[in-house]
Amino acid sequence: MVDIGWLVENGPCKKFTAGMNIPCPGGPEPSKKAMYILLAGRVDVIKKNAAGGTQMVASLGSGDVFGGREYFTGADDCTYVAVVDSAVYIISEESFNDLSWSRPEILFEILRAAYMPPKKMTAASREAHKTKAQSAAKTPPPEAATPETATSITATPETAEPQTAATPKTAATPTAVIKKESGSSLFPEGHKSYPGITKPEYAKLVFPKDYNCPYCKASFKDFRVFRSKLFESAPMRYDLRKFYTDFQSEWYDVLTCRNCSFSTVHNYFTEPKPIQKAKIEKELAEISPQVKMDFSAERDIDFVFTSHYLAVLCSAAYPSVGKQIRAKLWGNLSWLYEDVNDDEMAKFAAANAAEAYEQVYTESRLTPIQEQVTCLSIAGMQHRAGLDKNLKKFIFTAKTMSAGDKTYSKLAEDFMYELKIAD
Repeated sequence: MVDIGWLVENGPCKKFTAGMNIPCPGGPEPSKKAMYILLAGRVDVIKKNAAGGTQMVASLGSGDVFGGREYFTGADDCTYVAVVDSAVYIISEESFNDLSWSRPEILFEILRAAYMPPKKMTAASREAHKTKAQSAAKTPPPEAATPETATSITATPETAEPQTAATPKTAATPTAVIKKESGSSLFPEGHKSYPGITKPEYAKLVFPKDYNCPYCKASFKDFRVFRSKLFESAPMRYDLRKFYTDFQSEWYDVLTCRNCSFSTVHNYFTEPKPIQKAKIEKELAEISPQVKMDFSAERDIDFVFTSHYLAVLCSAAYPSVGKQIRAKLWGNLSWLYEDVNDDEMAKFAAANAAEAYEQVYTESRLTPIQEQVTCLSIAGMQHRAGLDKNLKKFIFTAKTMSAGDKTYSKLAEDFMYELKIAD
């Protein structure tokens, strides 16, 4: 429950007279950047319809949050109109940041309410609203919302649907566009060769194993990591990267078939998932002759990059888990570019990882812990790419997730503190 009394006391608040449009980003009267909590009065939600006209889809009362979709995604299909004189609390970029550090629990409730879309009004509820509006118009306008009269934010059956971790979230605006590849090259524009970078010490922590290719069914040998022999050399980083003594697992996360060049993350060779070969058949056939991978030589960083980009191409064959695979791969690529001190490509890969993880977040059904991990991955990769637009929103979600894991909550809290120090 949000303490609206505290919000009223600390502001910023604003009044809108009956008939006024309340501006939101992306709307017909765009604000710089704001969403709102209705403290007193009544606001109608007017939405564009398929016929090109508009219709009222909801009526908001005291305590309701609105403008959140516009704030985070730039949507422009709704207009908010004050039915009677109304007072709102303004959540601007500045007050958003203030709340993030001073009252994060309030901000969490605001964000949760903001992502509960209003139900469409039935004919009966629309008629009831009309009667209420006519009655409200005859009453004196509210002076200002006070701590005594303001109500707490709650999701009512008429205006909101509860959202659980298993419900797909509102889609977010993509954060990056993958660089266009030149010709039929496997690698993106900007990728370079990094000759001579090998890690012979890693060979002590892997062992040979037989695998079957899920694409061409051929058998081949590759390596598997001795997970029981890995020792963390540093705490998990804000972007969930783990560091081990004399080893980095990204070098062996991806397997490539020696026969057909099909590549994917290690798990889907040991526990195959259904694939649709037709999705990648043409592209893989064109790329395979160009792939230069010496499986008998000592593994180097160029081998690792090649296997990862092959896996990005092959991820399109997975109808159900393709976006999860792409998110993992782009995250790995960002870390690998970091290791070779290629800052531009590290940011590029991080931006694509953030976008892929946002697709996982908005389109998948996640458990609370999976949601924490995904939110931290989005925030971490956005931070690495310098795309901090929605970063704090995802950190707060990870930090305050009920039924989540305390380890990830603490990591999110530490991440928040580091950002605050940096600011």
